[in-house]
Amino acid sequence: MQCLVDGSAVHVEYTEPTVIAGAAAPIAIVLLHGAANDHRAWLPVAPGLARAGYAVYAPDLPAHGGSGGPLCTDVAQMAAWVLKLLDACGLERCALAGHSMGSLVALHAAGLAPQRIGHLALVGTAWPMRVAPALLDSAQNQPDVALRNMAMWSHKQQDGQPLQPELVQQTLALMQSVQAGCAQGNVLATDLAACNAYADAPDMAARVRAPVAFILGEHDRMTPTKATQRLREALPQARVTTLDAGHALMSEAPAAVVQALTALLAQAAEQR
Repeated sequence: MQCLVDGSAVHVEYTEPTVIAGAAAPIAIVLLHGAANDHRAWLPVAPGLARAGYAVYAPDLPAHGGSGGPLCTDVAQMAAWVLKLLDACGLERCALAGHSMGSLVALHAAGLAPQRIGHLALVGTAWPMRVAPALLDSAQNQPDVALRNMAMWSHKQQDGQPLQPELVQQTLALMQSVQAGCAQGNVLATDLAACNAYADAPDMAARVRAPVAFILGEHDRMTPTKATQRLREALPQARVTTLDAGHALMSEAPAAVVQALTALLAQAAEQR
């Protein structure tokens, strides 16, 4: 589906929920992708959520994938944009899940408008989300090298080799497509700089009123589980699920991600 936000066309991949007899109106869940990605990062997960009865919205952030620009240069801008997107989609209240950079955006949006976010899932997250200076430099000056490294680091490895090389290639192809398709600037460098600079997590976490879940990869090299410690302290009631996966949890463990998300959504439904 297409909508308009700030006069720019936005692509939202909508997956209609399976109708469950006797069930209440379906909960909407909005899925936010990470750096140099678009809605396709969530495609392995969306059908399972829809079969569980949820209405799934996976937007492309500004100047990513099928969405027009301009690029947002910081997480707060992206979060404000997400709230406008909810208006454009007619969603007064929804669940929000974000992966990597998208997890920071989801957290900030939930802090800006706690009354609108009924549940919050932070997938492959960390805070601070520090990016190595060498990666920031290569993203700016040698983005193809940075993309190849990030694709490799996003997946489980054994003895320095990816266990599922086809998934590495899928991740790389997706990021290369997003990078090449952005006419607004260097999307990878802009996104990584936004992650590295984001400083508002504790303040936003204090405002969150929704049940929260961390969904983490045991073998994550991009946002290691130990890097979630400060976020866990800021959100002490959050449930934590650790999966046998790397950073690209949605492609490596889609069924487990669906299970963790549906567990959160069921918990939230009981508390409403």
